Amino acid sequence: MAIIKQAARQNLGQLIGANNPVVTVPDDSQRQYSWTKKEVDVYWDDIEKFKEGKDSGKESASEYFIGPVVTITAEKVSGRALLDGQQRLTTSTILLAVIRDILWQTNAPEAKLSANNIQRDYIARKSGRKDPMEYFLVLSLFDRDFFRDYIQKWSEITGECARMEAATRPSHNLIKDAYANLYAKVKARLQFFADDEDRLDYLDALRECLIYGLVFVEIQTPTSSDANEVFETINSRGKDLSTVDLVRNFLMEKSRGDDEKERVNNAWRSLLDDFDRREDIEKFLRHFWVSKHGDVKSHSLYITIRRDLTAHFDRRPQTYGVGAFSAELEKAAARYAELISQNTGNSEFDASLSEIKALSADALYPLLLSASEGAAYDDMQGLIDAAISYYVRWTVVGTRESTLLEENLFGVAKELSRGGPLSGAVKRVVGWIPDDEAFFTGFREASIPKQAQSRYLLAKIEKSLRDDAGIHEEVVLGSGKVHVENIYPLNPEAGYRLEDHDAWVNRLGNLTLLTGRRNATVSSRPFPEKDHVYGASALLVSSRTQVDSLWDGGTSKWRTDGIVERQERLARIALNVWPSKLGE
Repeated sequence: MAIIKQAARQNLGQLIGANNPVVTVPDDSQRQYSWTKKEVDVYWDDIEKFKEGKDSGKESASEYFIGPVVTITAEKVSGRALLDGQQRLTTSTILLAVIRDILWQTNAPEAKLSANNIQRDYIARKSGRKDPMEYFLVLSLFDRDFFRDYIQKWSEITGECARMEAATRPSHNLIKDAYANLYAKVKARLQFFADDEDRLDYLDALRECLIYGLVFVEIQTPTSSDANEVFETINSRGKDLSTVDLVRNFLMEKSRGDDEKERVNNAWRSLLDDFDRREDIEKFLRHFWVSKHGDVKSHSLYITIRRDLTAHFDRRPQTYGVGAFSAELEKAAARYAELISQNTGNSEFDASLSEIKALSADALYPLLLSASEGAAYDDMQGLIDAAISYYVRWTVVGTRESTLLEENLFGVAKELSRGGPLSGAVKRVVGWIPDDEAFFTGFREASIPKQAQSRYLLAKIEKSLRDDAGIHEEVVLGSGKVHVENIYPLNPEAGYRLEDHDAWVNRLGNLTLLTGRRNATVSSRPFPEKDHVYGASALLVSSRTQVDSLWDGGTSKWRTDGIVERQERLARIALNVWPSKLGE
C-alpha cells in the first residue's frame, strides 16, 4: 500500500512559479512530451470554455479542475519530483509562453512589463545578473535542453528565445507544434477585438485563468516506490500513460544502483532515436515481448511484463536483471527499426518488407524480429516469402480468422528466440499456407474494400504481368502517381447502377490501377467514355486483363459476368504470385 503524505488542492500558480519549490521531471521515472494536436486542441477548448464561464460571473465556473499530479516530496520541501502531470504542466507553461510572447509583440510598455512578469514569476528567472537561470519546470533529460531553448530561456531585451537547439526527437517537434498551435489560437481570438486595450485585457484575463483558475490535486508521496504505485493506479483507469512509460518506471524502480539506471536511460535514448513516431515505440515493445514469450494483448502487456520480470529480478542469486533486459531491448529496437523502415541493406528483403507495410501485416514483425537475432537478412528471404504468402492467402483473400494466424506466427517466433532452427520455422509457416484450390476459390470471389490492400494485390499482379512480358520498369506505389480505379464506378450515373451495387463495386475483378491523379467525374461515367484510358494505360493490369469485358456494348449495360470472368483471370495469375509450395 502506497504512503501518501497529503493530497492538497493547488492552482497552477502554486505548482510552478518563483515562490514555489521547483518541479522537476526525474530522469529515472518519466516520459518525454507526447501531446499531439488532438490533446492540445482539447486542452485549449477546455480553457476557452472555462474562461467564458468565468467571465460570465458564474460561481460554478470560478475554477477548472484539470486532474491530479503525483510528486515525490521530501520532509523539507525544497523541490518536487513530478511523477504524473507532466503533459498538463508542460502545455500550461507553453501557453504562458505564448501569452508572454504576444504581449511583448504589442510594443506597449505596459504589455512588455506584463510579459516580463510572466517570465519571471512562472517560467524562469535570474536572481542576480551573474546568477544561473532558475527554471520553475525542469523536464527530463530527453526534452530538458530543447524545452529550455525553445520556451523558457527568454530574453527580456529582445523578447525572444534563442531557439538554437535543433529538434532531434519526436517529442521536440511536438513541443514546437504545441507552441505554434496555441500561438495561432490566441492570435485568432485577438482578431475579435477592435483595439489594443481590449486585446491586452483578454490576454491578462487568460493569464489569470491559467494561474489562478487551473486547479490540480497534488498527491505528495515520500518515496519513488510510493509515487510509482499511485502513478500506476491513476493511469490504470485512464489513458494518460502508455505501456512504454510504465515499463520504464518499473525498470527504474527495480534497478540496483546508478549503473543499471543509466543502462535503462541509454536503452530509452535508443528507442527515442530509432523511431520517428511514439506509436512505433509502443508497437515495438509489444512485438519484442511477443517475439520471446508468445501472444499477449496490448491491454495486458504491462501487467504481464511486470509480473514476469519481477519473478526474474527478485531471484536470489539474480541471474537476469534490469541491465540484461535493457541491453536486449536496445539491440532488438535497432533491428526492429530496420524492419519497419525497410532499411536492412538487402534490396530484395527490403522490397518484401515494403509489402508487409503496404498490407499493414504487423503480425509478421515478431517472427522477423526473432529470426533477425540469430540470422542474417540474406538468409531470411525464404521465411518472409512464406509469411507473406500465408498472410495474403489466409487473411487478405481468405478473410479467415486472424487470431489463429497470429497464434501460429507468434509461437514460431518464440521458438526461434529460444534457439530453434530457421529452416524449421520456414517449414512450419509453409505448412500453414492455404492450398491452391482454397486460394483460387477465395480470390475468384474476393471483395477488397481497403484500398491499401487492393493496391498491393493489383501491383503484385502488375509486376507478374511485366515479368512475363519482359518489361523491367518498376511500378512505384505510395507516390501518389498510381491509384486504384473502380471500373464499374463507386458512384455510377443515373440509369447505370447495378441492382446489387455493393456486392460488385469492390470485387477484385472490378478493380484496376491507373497512373496520374484520380478524376472522380470521369471515373463515374459509362464505360465507353473512359475505355480509351484503360486501353492506352502503360499498366498491363489495365490494358491486358480484359477490362472491356465488364461492358456490354449492345445493351449499354455493365456486365457482372465480366467482373467474374476478369477476376478468374486475375486469380490464375495470383496462384504464382503468392505460391503455396515455397522452397520446393
